[in-house]
Amino acid sequence: MKDGETMKIILSTRQIQQADQYTIENEPIASIDLMERASMAFVQKFKALYLNLFENILIFCGTGNNGGDGLAIARLLCQGQQKVHVFTIGDLENGSPDFKINLDRLPKEVVTSHLHASEDFPEINAKTDGIIDGIFGSGLTRIVLGIQADLINHINSFNAPCVSIDIASGLFADKPVGGDAIVQPNHTISFQVPKLAFMQPALHQYVGEWHVVDIGLNEGFISSLESEFKLTEVEEMRRMIPRRGRFSHKGDAGRLLIIAGSLGKMGAAILVSQASFRAGAGLVYIHSPACGLDILQSTIPEAMVMIDSENEIVSDINVLENITVIAIGPGIGTNDQTSNALHQLILNSTIPLILDADALNILADHPDWMADIPFDSILTPHPGEFKRLVGEWANDFDKLEKLKAICINNNLNVVLKGANSAVCDKDGNVYFNSTGNPGMATAGSGDVLTGIIAGLYAQGLEPINSLRLGVYLHGLAGDHAVEQIGELSLKASDIIDRLVNSILSLSRS
Repeated sequence: MKDGETMKIILSTRQIQQADQYTIENEPIASIDLMERASMAFVQKFKALYLNLFENILIFCGTGNNGGDGLAIARLLCQGQQKVHVFTIGDLENGSPDFKINLDRLPKEVVTSHLHASEDFPEINAKTDGIIDGIFGSGLTRIVLGIQADLINHINSFNAPCVSIDIASGLFADKPVGGDAIVQPNHTISFQVPKLAFMQPALHQYVGEWHVVDIGLNEGFISSLESEFKLTEVEEMRRMIPRRGRFSHKGDAGRLLIIAGSLGKMGAAILVSQASFRAGAGLVYIHSPACGLDILQSTIPEAMVMIDSENEIVSDINVLENITVIAIGPGIGTNDQTSNALHQLILNSTIPLILDADALNILADHPDWMADIPFDSILTPHPGEFKRLVGEWANDFDKLEKLKAICINNNLNVVLKGANSAVCDKDGNVYFNSTGNPGMATAGSGDVLTGIIAGLYAQGLEPINSLRLGVYLHGLAGDHAVEQIGELSLKASDIIDRLVNSILSLSRS
């Protein structure tokens, strides 16, 4: 999502229907007028995306309310002098009441064809034609079969620019896909709230770039609904930025211990440490193998370096008094001595841990250690590390259930990294992140994220807020970097370099 729209809550299909009905009854507003309002909001966004780019706009409409939206959109586009051709499919006699009203409202300038069989499907010119998909909406509960499935496959075969109304036809809003007939849009313009399906990596081809438009559903009612899935809002992030008092000193900004690095992997220790300072940590101690002393002292003069008894690996960990939080894992390897040191830390630590990278790989080999991880600790796995921790999942929705389970069962806070990174607290609430880009899929990016989270946590933020703000700032810094460098050339240190402006942009808003 790159349009500045922010929605806090992600509703189920049933809750969306409840919000529609509540608005209709309590605004009050007729359902046909609410459909008109939604269609106008869609058209405004559609024009912003594709104004005057097509010679013809082909709108495919089912006979339910999503099709009714498509008919209203056709009329509104025609009034704006767009050349529109509507194709209806399904039983017209049994269409929804609002579909029938909007069918009657179509002006004669809108060419309308009903599709009885696949022989009636139109040829589509990918260079001159734009498609609007209004065949099925978010209320779909069954796999698409028959002529509607044939039409969806026909639309996809031309690779013409396509925009779906609310959700791609054939895609379920909040459960796994069941069939192959699903529209593959370039954009989805969703009404009022995003859908859970939009957050799932495996479903991206059925979503494209998604946008949310406000259609005036009752905000009070929406805020009263409970949902375990939410989307991070920029306003929340602004409120979470740590503020320092006039007489604050470095000890007030936290004491962070970073355990990172091994022979040939000291870069990980450098990245996590630099990022933690940029995130505001007051005092940073680095425990690393002896081979890292010179490079750490010269590269990060602000940090205090504590040397392991071993030259090339981490083998023993001494935790100083008054340490606020410990981050461990980047670049430490999975040597037996390192594994034992981690185990002793888990067993003996009375302060929270942030476990990343090799610490997670070691933990995956010793799942019985999970129960001993200190309360309010944080795990930061990427999908591969997460799979080693929890096993295979059937689909992205099952993956989310496993994410909630590991948090609830172990009193942990976890970020599952990736596009729309999912941050889960110990109660099973999941917050999806809205910043970041594919250029951040580069070596060391995860180390930077761990440093940001650790730096924030050290300053006294709650663990879930450290995670949410850290992931948001990490993605925002990556977005700033891409604007100047591009996705292909971005490297992890570029994210650190832009972190300052990212924090300032929130602090000064």
